[in-house]
Amino acid sequence: MKFNTETIDDITVIEMPMDALDAGNVMTFKTDIAPILDKCDDVVFNMNRVKFVDSSGIGAILSCLRKIHNQGGGLNMCCVKEQVLQLFKLVRIDRIIEIHPAKKDAIRAFQNEPSDS
Repeated sequence: MKFNTETIDDITVIEMPMDALDAGNVMTFKTDIAPILDKCDDVVFNMNRVKFVDSSGIGAILSCLRKIHNQGGGLNMCCVKEQVLQLFKLVRIDRIIEIHPAKKDAIRAFQNEPSDS
């Protein structure tokens, strides 16, 4: 699975390349995204292509969140399609991962965080 990434002010934006994140591709997703996440602190998942997520896809996203948090970073999402957003609200992912309408909003959310000093 090929991920397009861009770095904006030390924030890595990863464009999700699939239409669905489900049992059929979740293992490939986790294997292929791991080396990207190893090099990142703050990450934005651009979900503009994803039309369907099942429970295994949610588990994979939570696994990414755990990995990023263990490295001291954070995860935001942007451009989540309405049907996927409704699922995320149903399972309350929106309470642990910030979901923004646009990429610039997800990036800005990291930039507006108070510093640790």
